[in-house]
Amino acid sequence: MINRKPSKATSAIFFRPAAIWFAMALMAALLLGLLLPAGAEAHRIMMEEKRAGELWVYYEGRLPAAEVPLTIMDERGEVVLRGETDAEGRFYFSPHPAAVVARADDGMGHRVVFDLEKSAMEGAFIGEQLPQPLRIVLGLGIIFLLAGALYLWGKSSREK
Repeated sequence: MINRKPSKATSAIFFRPAAIWFAMALMAALLLGLLLPAGAEAHRIMMEEKRAGELWVYYEGRLPAAEVPLTIMDERGEVVLRGETDAEGRFYFSPHPAAVVARADDGMGHRVVFDLEKSAMEGAFIGEQLPQPLRIVLGLGIIFLLAGALYLWGKSSREK
């Protein structure tokens, strides 16, 4: 049996505190990504107002949500109009002065509420408007940026 001590060069590379923290942060990020439940991103339902009196209901990937029940309500929550989207996910209606909210529910747990006055989905933020591959790349970029910052911080504190 050969009992060899690691060389100084080997131990200098693999046993630096900053390198260990970097590896631990990277492993933690990967484990979190694997362990956290994935959302139904591929089936999230969204709505846009193409022009006055025309709504478009679609799933992520811009796939039309065909024959989805849609309700238009006033500010008191009373129904102004009910109907379904067509085969292309479009819903046409005569603009109504009291109409303030449109709601679509595909019956499979996907719902969207659209504010007709603001022409925006309720609860939507800028990240939800980006395509999923771009959100993944941005998320990984943030993780690597933080890991690199930790590495540089550890390196500078060791040199002092």
